Amino acid sequence: MIPLCLFVYCYACIFHTIRHQRKVVAGHIQAVSSAATPRCQNTGQVQQQATEAAAAGAKLSHTELNILKTMIIVIICFATCWSAPTVIQFLQDFGVSECA
Repeated sequence: MIPLCLFVYCYACIFHTIRHQRKVVAGHIQAVSSAATPRCQNTGQVQQQATEAAAAGAKLSHTELNILKTMIIVIICFATCWSAPTVIQFLQDFGVSECA
């Protein structure tokens, strides 16, 4: 279980970093677009745009969903391929005979 937990932890860290970087980039884009707006623009509109950008940041983007799906598939494949020999070795260590 230790390799599987380590594997999942590493992928979770990678995914967290990807999400964090996307939010940072979105914040920079929002800051640049806010700076480019004319000063006579209504403050309420700026706040509404910021709220909409924050709500969009909370959702997973299409790219993030694809990354998440790929990571889940890789983890499942790793667990499937790794668990079969491990279970067989575990049973042999405890003297359980093979079914014939």
